[in-house]
Order: sequence, then C-alpha cells, then structure tokens
Amino acid sequence: MRLTKSSGPGITLLFGALLLQTVQAQTHSEVLVVYNTNYADSLAVANHYMSQRNVPAANLCAITPPANDYLSLSDYTTYVKTPIQNCLNTLGQKNILYIVMSYLTPFVIGTGPFARSAIDSYLADIWDKYVSQPFLITPSVTQPYYTDSQSQGNVYNPFQSFATYRANARNPLIYSVWRLDAPTAAIASALVDQAIQAENQGGPIGQACIDRIYGDLTYAADAGYGNGDFDLYQAGTFLGQAGFTVVEDSNPAEFGTAPAPLTCPDTALYSGWYSYYNYNNAFTWQTGAIGWHLDSASALSPRSGSSWVPNALLNGITVTSGSVTEPYLQGLTRPGGTFRNLLEGARVGDAFLRNTRWLKWQIMYVGDPLYQPFGSGRVPFSPLQPVNSFQISPQEIVGGANTTGAITLSSAAPPGGSSFTLSAASGVSVPATVTVAAGATKASFSITTTAVTQSQFTVITATGNAVTLKNTIITDPLIGALIPSVGTTMAGFPVTVNLTLNGRAPTGGAVVNLSSDNPAITVPATVTFPAGATVTTFSASSIPVSSAVTANITASYAGAISRVGIAVVPAIQSITAAPATVNAGAQTVITVILGTNVPAGNTATVQLMSSDPASLPVPPTVMVPAGTNYLLYLATSSPGSSGKNVTISATYGGATASVMVPIN
Repeated sequence: MRLTKSSGPGITLLFGALLLQTVQAQTHSEVLVVYNTNYADSLAVANHYMSQRNVPAANLCAITPPANDYLSLSDYTTYVKTPIQNCLNTLGQKNILYIVMSYLTPFVIGTGPFARSAIDSYLADIWDKYVSQPFLITPSVTQPYYTDSQSQGNVYNPFQSFATYRANARNPLIYSVWRLDAPTAAIASALVDQAIQAENQGGPIGQACIDRIYGDLTYAADAGYGNGDFDLYQAGTFLGQAGFTVVEDSNPAEFGTAPAPLTCPDTALYSGWYSYYNYNNAFTWQTGAIGWHLDSASALSPRSGSSWVPNALLNGITVTSGSVTEPYLQGLTRPGGTFRNLLEGARVGDAFLRNTRWLKWQIMYVGDPLYQPFGSGRVPFSPLQPVNSFQISPQEIVGGANTTGAITLSSAAPPGGSSFTLSAASGVSVPATVTVAAGATKASFSITTTAVTQSQFTVITATGNAVTLKNTIITDPLIGALIPSVGTTMAGFPVTVNLTLNGRAPTGGAVVNLSSDNPAITVPATVTFPAGATVTTFSASSIPVSSAVTANITASYAGAISRVGIAVVPAIQSITAAPATVNAGAQTVITVILGTNVPAGNTATVQLMSSDPASLPVPPTVMVPAGTNYLLYLATSSPGSSGKNVTISATYGGATASVMVPIN
C-alpha cells in the first residue's frame, strides 16, 4: 500500500466564497437541459439545475419518450434524437457545449454489440459527425476530443478545454453529455448543490483512494489489463503531488474486502477496480467527491440495482461514471488523465470526455458538467511543470514495422549531455545508448521489431544518471479480428463476416486462409486483401440444424490465427397457445418463436398445419418480417368442436414444433 501525506487543500475558504459568487452570477448559455415531460420530477430537477447554474430558460428542452430507461434505436431517433436536434437548431448547434439529461430521462439504447449502448454517448455525436453507424464489436475510431496518454512513460498532453476544441471549426461537432439522474429526485437535484458547495471550499476536502489489483509494477507492461493499473498508479501519483493524502492499495481485493483496506474514510477522490455488479460500502463521500469504478455494467441503471453508480449516488458521491454493459477496459474513462486534467483546472465535463476513448458506446457520466473542483488548478499542474518522460510513437504496431522512441527531460541536459542505456526483450531492437545533447531536453531513436504470431507486450527500459524511464511497445500480427454480422443464425441464412487487419496489406496483397470446424457453417477457402487494404468481407453459409451447434471460423496468415464462433440454432424454438384450452367458438393466440431474428432484407415463411382444420383452422403460411423472431396468429375454434384435441404444427427451415389445443 502506498500512502502519501497531504500538506493541505491549498485554497482558502474566502477565495472559494468569492468564486461561488462569480460562478452563480455567470450565465451558462452553453448548457442545454433536457427533461422528460411524462414526469413532474424530471422538470423539477431540470429547473433546479438551471436556477443554480443560471442557465437561460430558453435552454430547456422537452422530450416525451415512451419509456424512462430503455429505448429501441427507432424510438431513440423519434423521441430523443430528433427533438434534441430541434432544440439545438433553435439555440444554434455550435452554441451548446454540454447537454444535461435530467432525472428520469431514458439512458439505454437498443443497439451495439450487446444490444445496449448509452443514450448519452449517442447524443454526444447527435449530428453523426464522428461515426454514422453503430459499432459491431468495439469502436474502430477514436473520438476527436480524446487525448491519448502513455502512463508508464509519463506522457500526457497539456489540457485543452472543450470550448477551445469546439472553437476550431475544423473539429467535428460533438457534445459533452451528462446526467442529473439518481435513485431519487432529491439526490439528482443535490448533485449541482454539492458541486457548487465544493467549488466554494476550493474542491472536495478529504483523502484520495486508489484501488489497483496487480501489485508491484516494476516489471509490468503497460498493456492489456496492466494499462488500467498504470493509469491508476499515475492518478495516485498526481493526486499526491497536488497535496492529497493518497491511500493506494495494490491487492486483488477491492476496498472493503480484506486484505485491502476495509474503509476509505473522508473520501474526496477515488478510482479503482473491480467487482462486477457490486458496490462495497467502504467510502465516506465528502461534499464534491468524484469517483468511479473500472467495472463492466457499473451503470446498468443509475437509479437502482447492485452496481456501482446508483449505490455511490445513494451514499453521497457528487460525480461518477459507469458503463451500461461491457465497455472493455479501453472504453472506460481513464483515471490518470482525468485527475490530471482536473488538477490543471478543468471542468469535469471536459476532463471526463477528454479521457474517454469512444463515443456511441457504453459510458454515461453523472453529475454537473460545469463543476470545476480546483478552480484554476493546483500546483504543480497549474502552471504545468515539465517532467521526465519516455514516449513511443506509435506505441502499437504490426510486428516487423518500425516506430520511434523519444526521451524528454524535465530540464536541459548538462554539458556533455545526458546518456541513457537502452534495453528490450528479444523481438524488439533499440540502440545500445541514446544521448540527450547538452542544452537540449529531447532525444529520439528508432525501434525495430520482428513479425509475431500473437500480440506481444515488450517493456523498453532507458537507464540514465539517477533517472530510469520505461514504456511498453505492443506488437501485433497483421491479421486482426473476425467480426460476424450476427452471432447466431438459423434456417440456412448466410452470415456476413468482416475480417480486419491490424495494419495495411503489403504490396501484392495478402491471401488469408479460412476454415470452419463444423459443416453447419461453410466459408470460402481464402479471402484476399488488396495492397493497402485493412478490411474485407466474406459470406459464411449455414445449413438448417435440428439442435444447436457452434461453428468456429478460423482465419490464418503468416503463422497467426484469428477465430470467432457462430452459433447455428434450430429455426423454430417453440410454439404455444394462449389460452392453452379454449371453448368451442372461442379464440386462442398461436405464438411461434423462431430461433433468432430474421436477417435484414429477408422474410421467413412459416408453414402452419392443423390436425383438424374443421375444428381449429389455420392458414397454410404466415410471414415473419426481418428484424423479428416471432409470429402471432389468432385461431378461432368452430362452434361444434367441443371435445376435440387439435394439434397445430409449425414448420420452417427444417424444424417443426407442435402444440395441442383441447377444445371444451
């Protein structure tokens, strides 16, 4: 456990009081506040926020969605996206920086790889300037305001405010979208009150708790899950440098579970791993507290359940963030850069967005985006002091390619220069030494790599006089991911599969071998990437099956392989009647459930048959449209059919299912 002692908050209460008066007097016309007309509490929370932050009345935007949590993509477009676009057009699209979703506005959209993405994340790109389509597996495009960092190498770009980003007309038009939502309306309303009170006192007062899991990082690589631990380590370093007492735990157990600390009292700032769909009540949140968990489904709902976000809000946190399903580590808000930007004087609405890699994904932010916890910043981050760093550009490459390393010193090298001895594991070659010339602060060198058959993480060490710097280079095989259009198919429907490369195909192109380990799915023997291409598409054919199977498709190139499984299921899952027994002359609803949704551009023709058409007739065929997996048919029994037991059968795609309907 690392413990750093604080020298005090560094900003007086008197200054905070003057700051509060200034904040309250300022008109925040850059904020659009959205409420749900179906709920009086939604309007009440919106009005309270607008009053506290002096947001003009014209910046209130009404939506009337059919639900307050989950919406389909079409309902999102109709009831959320379009009315908010209308509000933005009225106010001026470029005049708004922050969109604040009030209490009881919907937060999940039915799209994306797990059929769940955050509505807020979609609204951030409401004009589709970042990407126009949902991502298949993970986003392939970094959002334009994001700034990458290399935590192990201590490489961070200086903070740029969101307003400055937006002032550049060449930058894509996106928004920072936040949510005043919580288990109750009172908690949602209090988020802005707590933020203003914390600004009044110069930021949240208390300690910082950082919860890592991977122990000693001396020989660790800043890649994979290690990337999260290095981010957290740097967050603790920055907060300690700014004067906070930092309790940093490196046990796999999280705070509240031995051998980790059982409590984190007086919690002002927090980030850490990882307990799926769980909140350990180990924190005493101080006014203005900021904290979030690196956790899948940490914001499954901001209002209820066992996940991090609703429970942190119930217990008094002021700002938090989470994911509505599985975001992958790379999709979560990065702690090191976020806390560093806040210490540089950023608003939370800027710092969180600037350190979240993707939009139209899984992340929501809860709190007041205008909250600026540290005013103009804290020493040594405002003014920002130079530091020693080791950057690799680019840090992730295809094995066999070259990249560049750069050592930067916090001050000019002395006469004779500063020499560093370089070392790396086999497969990565660096010069024996590199020297920062006298009077200079930076020296660059070439890094060469060899081809690999699987991704490798290699730590490069630069050792100088009293200075040791490290960073991790990631080398990948050329072949990337197989991404099927669906994970499950039926009835002989084909599946479109995208195959990606981690770099561009070489001169002359790349021929990739394909295979399937189950005859339920067949693929071409090869697929060819033209020179310079990074993605290609092929069709995988399926056949009807009588029981569910999984076919693993393998792509191989230059000794490296990529694999994905596609399930093939029987075309009919079930058939039922409701009511199960009917009176003569009465009706029952016949429901047929298919094995999966009918693919876009197709229909399914299901054959129906009655064992006694005179008693309970059904049509010979019924159509199931694309995008659905069921049909309903209202069957009417004949008046004189009492005492009959009629079997209704459905046949489609090589599968048959039956239900017996007794008639009284």
